[in-house]
Amino acid sequence: MAQRKKSRIELLNLKRQTVLVRQGARILTAKRDALMKEFHGMARKVLLTRQKMADALRLAGKSLLLARSIEPHRGLVTAALAARREIPLTGSIRGVWGVKIPSIGFPPLRRRHFGRGSAPGYRNPVVDETAAHFEDAIGALIESAVAENHLANIGGAVKATSRRVNALEMRVLPELARETAVIRFHLEEQAREETFRMKRFKHLRERRAGILPG
Repeated sequence: MAQRKKSRIELLNLKRQTVLVRQGARILTAKRDALMKEFHGMARKVLLTRQKMADALRLAGKSLLLARSIEPHRGLVTAALAARREIPLTGSIRGVWGVKIPSIGFPPLRRRHFGRGSAPGYRNPVVDETAAHFEDAIGALIESAVAENHLANIGGAVKATSRRVNALEMRVLPELARETAVIRFHLEEQAREETFRMKRFKHLRERRAGILPG
């Protein structure tokens, strides 16, 4: 910090700054605690969505192996090409203690029997069952990605807020306390010197007035 004047006004300014910094540290600490609570909740959600995604992919994989053992390869490829589509995603922003967290929404991905673009007619039910499992797996994958992105943003905000709290508590406040002590010591020294000068002046005045022996 810049060199300060050693005056009572500057001492009052330092006291006001110390109060403001302590208030700021308390607010940031409350923010960090709220973000940590959000972080822990999202961490649990990430674990659940990852497990859900792994289960969905495993089930879809087993279903695909069964379909390949029953249906011709060309039929599966034709059904897959017919089922291609774009997935509409919607973005939104949610604020958590001033931290903007992007989120993604999407509609239910599982479709009906004839909603996958295939021509009407008979085909083995295992084909549609496999398609349904992969639609569930895609939904679980998107849900997991959204949760992990949320967790990463909250984690970054917790880290940044912790750095600010540490800077205030471990650098700014000690520096203010040190400067306050220096100015207070200087003012106390001035007061002692002034008291000494006043006593000496009184002593000399009394000697000149003949009150005290020479």
